Amino acid sequence: MRYRNIVHAEWGKLWALRSTWVVFAVVGALAVGLAAAIGATAEHPAPGQVFLAIDVFSVLLGVFGILMVTGEYGSGLIRATFAAVPRRLPVLWAKAAVLTAATVPLMLLVCSGSLLVNHALTPEAHRYPLGDGGLVRATLGAAAAPVALALLGLGIGALLRHTAAAITVYVLSMLVLPALLGAALPASVADDVVRCVPVAAAQALYALPGGGDAARTLAPGPAALVLLAWVAAALAAGAVTLRRRDP
Repeated sequence: MRYRNIVHAEWGKLWALRSTWVVFAVVGALAVGLAAAIGATAEHPAPGQVFLAIDVFSVLLGVFGILMVTGEYGSGLIRATFAAVPRRLPVLWAKAAVLTAATVPLMLLVCSGSLLVNHALTPEAHRYPLGDGGLVRATLGAAAAPVALALLGLGIGALLRHTAAAITVYVLSMLVLPALLGAALPASVADDVVRCVPVAAAQALYALPGGGDAARTLAPGPAALVLLAWVAAALAAGAVTLRRRDP
């Protein structure tokens, strides 16, 4: 089967699921609603607050990426998929391409809409200039971070193939690992190591200059490279598993 046909099949699978529409609708509604609430009610609003929901969306889309693989293993559909594509790896690359194609426009729309709604409702004295380069970069970074972490989830799903195990590993790596490393490592190296865990690298993409988060994270450029390295490693590990194990 040609790669184009594989991508087309994976695209059809994605949008045939009701959960896809539900997850994307929830992400959009919560993001814009939270941004509006912050702009309208915060006593001392800061521009970075508009992206407070990104960490939640990163976990949500990461789980979504996991289920793109483990859901087929759970239902047994993966056998039919691999019967049609015996080489297997094109299936993983097609899933990654489809996941990226679906989530990039979503997150760009969500982050841009959240920013505009928040800006409109924030008191004029506290508004951050919309044309500021730092805010534009942070908005693009906020859109990119959940997409990268969704691909990380896809790789973990392909590696472990079991929904509960993959979600556990993903959530622990996102929420627990940074705290454990910070407590277990010597202070001289803890900060440098914690900055390189996936969630910290993702947060650095949308940290605003002068903000509190910016002082604790990598610069956006190095953070993007670190995050890409994590995604590449997860997908590579998933690819090796697909090649070596039976469905």
